[in-house]
Amino acid sequence: MAGPRIRLTKDLSPSLEHYLRAIYDIEQEKGHARVTDIAERLGVAKPAVSVALRSLRASGLVDHRAYESVRLTGAGTTRAKGVSGKFAILAHFLTEVLGVDDKQAIVDACLMEHYVSPTTMGRLLDLLRFFEREDKQDILEAFRAYRRSCESDDTCPTCSFHCDIVVPGPGAHAGN
Repeated sequence: MAGPRIRLTKDLSPSLEHYLRAIYDIEQEKGHARVTDIAERLGVAKPAVSVALRSLRASGLVDHRAYESVRLTGAGTTRAKGVSGKFAILAHFLTEVLGVDDKQAIVDACLMEHYVSPTTMGRLLDLLRFFEREDKQDILEAFRAYRRSCESDDTCPTCSFHCDIVVPGPGAHAGN
């Protein structure tokens, strides 16, 4: 049974974070973002963008008046860079270390970017940097070549994975 979803960003939904990232990316490319640009980038209707912009404006993350360009505020830029950075790190990890197909990595990174803690992201970045070292390339190549014997998602006995790992309960220490 799946546990409860935990969102680390209490004030913005993943959807609104996608809007922030889209606005940031469009601003980087064009110097400014328009409602039409955002709608095209996200594959949504312009009225949906307008609704999202009202929420982002109320949170102090964008400046926007009807029929004008959308601009991220300082806080919006900081937040968008954070989301964009998480996405980039996760996508890179998924493709370059785990060998996930580019298309699937984008989907997965897009889902994961909203729920991964800063601590985990930091350690993931450390792992990426570790594998980038010249003396670690053999280890990375060996990992890329490694595959479980139960490669099929349909037949892999996931219970064996859970049996191999001891997860401490609440209040327990990892070393116990």
